[in-house]
Amino acid sequence: MQDQSKSWEHIRSEELADLRLFKAQSDYLKNPNNGKTVQVFVLSGNDSVNVLALTKEGKAVLVDNFRFGTRSYLLELPGGMVDDGEDHQQAAKRELLEETGYAAREWVYAGSVASNPVFMDSYVHHYLALDAELVQEADLDDAEDIRVREVPVEEVRKMLFDGEFQHPHTVSGVLRGLEMLKRM
Repeated sequence: MQDQSKSWEHIRSEELADLRLFKAQSDYLKNPNNGKTVQVFVLSGNDSVNVLALTKEGKAVLVDNFRFGTRSYLLELPGGMVDDGEDHQQAAKRELLEETGYAAREWVYAGSVASNPVFMDSYVHHYLALDAELVQEADLDDAEDIRVREVPVEEVRKMLFDGEFQHPHTVSGVLRGLEMLKRM
């Protein structure tokens, strides 16, 4: 077993590119096991949020979201990036409203996960939103193509384990949101 008390010494960073959502940087770190300096690449950016929003009727507000990486629609939780100066819960409320037109009365923090710790420095924060209702039209960005659907919670549980959610942050958010719901 590797000694966890050893840490990787940060030597320096170089910004490689500003990719709008992320900054690509090259970090140079000293490996504590052999003393060699290695170059690694990191995408640095703001945290993000996603929301398991439930209506009074017990339906989850989900989105079919076109994803450029897979060039396909993925069934997901609504969510997105936290803006500079915005707290996580504000971002969750804003993203739910913008992507779906829904707002919720009660908000419960359900924890966070690393976005992709292999090469990203950000986290995804999950929220459970209760008593969600449609209050306006969705307000999508030019690069968004989203279709909203309401799905009974029991069906969401089944969909989770049938593999219908392909986005890992949605899987994590649904699991955490459903667990929070059980504890209430």
